[in-house]
Amino acid sequence: MHPVLESLPKSGNRSAVIAANLTVVNEPNPTPPTVTAAVWLTAIGFFLATTSASWMRWGNFQYRTFDLAYYVQALWQLIHGRFEVTVENVPLLGNHVEPIVLLIAPIFAIVRHPMLFVVVQNAALATLAPIGFVFARRYFKPITAAVLSIALLLTPAAAYIALHEFHPEALSAPLLLLMIYSRSVRRLWLHWLCFVGVLSCKENMALLLAAYCGVFLVIERRSERTELIRWFGAPLALAIIWFVLCTKVITPAFNAGNIDYLNLYDRLGTGPADIAWNAVMKPQLIGGTLWHAITHGNLVWALLLPLLALPVLRPRWLLIAAPILLQHLLSWRSSEWTVYFHYAAPLLPLFWVGAVEGLAVLIGLRERPAASAFAGCVPGFSIVFATVVSIACLTAQVWIGPARAIGSEFRHQSEFLADRARKQALIAKIPANASILAPLPYLSHLAMREKLYSLHYIFKGLKTLSRQRYDLPPPTEFVLIDYNDSATFDADAGYYHPQMRTADGRLIPSSDRLLHDFMSRTAWTVDARDNLALFTRTKMNNVEEEESAVGDRSDRPPFMVPGSTLLTINRAERSQGNSREIEMELRWEVHPARQIFPWMVVRLTSADGLQKATVTKGLCAIDVREGIHEERWTMMLPGLPPGSYRVDALFVDNPKRLWAESHGEKNDQPLLGPPVSVGDIAVSDPAR
Repeated sequence: MHPVLESLPKSGNRSAVIAANLTVVNEPNPTPPTVTAAVWLTAIGFFLATTSASWMRWGNFQYRTFDLAYYVQALWQLIHGRFEVTVENVPLLGNHVEPIVLLIAPIFAIVRHPMLFVVVQNAALATLAPIGFVFARRYFKPITAAVLSIALLLTPAAAYIALHEFHPEALSAPLLLLMIYSRSVRRLWLHWLCFVGVLSCKENMALLLAAYCGVFLVIERRSERTELIRWFGAPLALAIIWFVLCTKVITPAFNAGNIDYLNLYDRLGTGPADIAWNAVMKPQLIGGTLWHAITHGNLVWALLLPLLALPVLRPRWLLIAAPILLQHLLSWRSSEWTVYFHYAAPLLPLFWVGAVEGLAVLIGLRERPAASAFAGCVPGFSIVFATVVSIACLTAQVWIGPARAIGSEFRHQSEFLADRARKQALIAKIPANASILAPLPYLSHLAMREKLYSLHYIFKGLKTLSRQRYDLPPPTEFVLIDYNDSATFDADAGYYHPQMRTADGRLIPSSDRLLHDFMSRTAWTVDARDNLALFTRTKMNNVEEEESAVGDRSDRPPFMVPGSTLLTINRAERSQGNSREIEMELRWEVHPARQIFPWMVVRLTSADGLQKATVTKGLCAIDVREGIHEERWTMMLPGLPPGSYRVDALFVDNPKRLWAESHGEKNDQPLLGPPVSVGDIAVSDPAR
């Protein structure tokens, strides 16, 4: 007897269960060791490639969110008996309800490195191939099943999930696939174990699992009642109870209003009830939002097209995926419509299972005379179609996946070494027990400490997904700023902005002003080199520093904007190994009511005007409240062809500049004033 039949219950409607399982392999086929080895080698290759690329990006300070840093600091605090997580200002389970991350704590207590989280995540994702293989073997011969399971890891979504830092939601992908497999082989204990595991990945997984139980309660409604309760009824009740517990008890207790995810849907209504009412009374509002997300994002297409739209032939899985799909597509946050983050994790196994069963449906059509000309005339039709699916996934990987970008980064890795070493040397100056305010790419490097704050919150001035004002933390012992960091200085995301007015009419100061408000409460010494600046808090207060710095103001100011006057700017040169450094000394007079905080960019222009290079200094005198202030900044002379170069200091209102660029607006005043000359410099031939 076929193993599927042997595993079925002795009572109940066998035909309904067989139809639900859609098994088309009539006789068991032994799996050749080479086929199994190919699947596992693919899984290992996926793990090594994605983990190496992730480690490379982390080491090069290319992570662009706080996701990894949040979980690192949360578990670091937990193993030290503390529960505060300052990166997000919410404790663990306050951002999302993800208790599965606690399983990493014992390992993290031994291996205390941020990338441990990524290693665990990518190892779990790599198991999609072997799990998918044993699932596909329920329908196809070994080679066909192997090709389909390999295609699962070739999809762009799988690679992007693995490469997007760390998020517990990624763990839902292998757990969901294993849960679906355990149902097909009637292993109830494994089904329940995976069900609870998926629930613990994120609070919204309860909606997906409720849909899963509801769909199969309908499909297998003729089965024995006790079987339905064990497999779907009791799990459905657990999913509902867990969702209510998360939304009504856990999240309100731990979040305390610091993150308001309902605001992602505020254009659809004022709350869940209002959104549901509008879905009935104003379907065009919901439909228009969905259409915009589908046509302007690629989440749906990146999941569907690499699998040749086969999931459409098995719509039950699309119906199960609907709660998560709708959650993302109805959000105003455009990142949720794309495949570039972790949002596709629970969707990928559902679409893939739909593709496997869809292919089984397609092959099953050969039993009908009308379909024999299409399917029956092709020898080994299943392996041919599976190969086409695999090729489509590989093509999509090259087309919209990260493969090309990662390959380019590996090839040019040597170009990152100097910048990487410079940044590592800078953060090495920060003691492990010191508090620090840092940009997004640096957070995960600094997360194993008690007090770590994200610079993007200071810039934004608002709580996450909220119109409430972000309360400034106490002055930290260190402030790190990377003026070339596009993740933190992101106008598209709304982190970095000029003065603006919220939808409820409140005025939010510019990001530069907000940083000034944070830093001007104490005194700092600064180590500023090129685009990097490390501020160290001193015991001297600002007033004393400003009074001691007062000097001759009789010089004609070379540059002036309301509230800031550049009194003098001088430069000196020195050799540093094989390179040359230029040290600039700027003397400012600032007024306490200033609203514009100049950004300085140095431009080097050759005598013929054909060669140009720029080096960003960033904000000037941002840490001073008023009075006379001197600051020193060192820049490395960029690689330039030999010749004479004019050195100019350019000053811009950077929030307005970036905001205009990101919103397609014309910036009529790109500079705050005419360039300030800092003299000429000669660049000699290195060969001489």
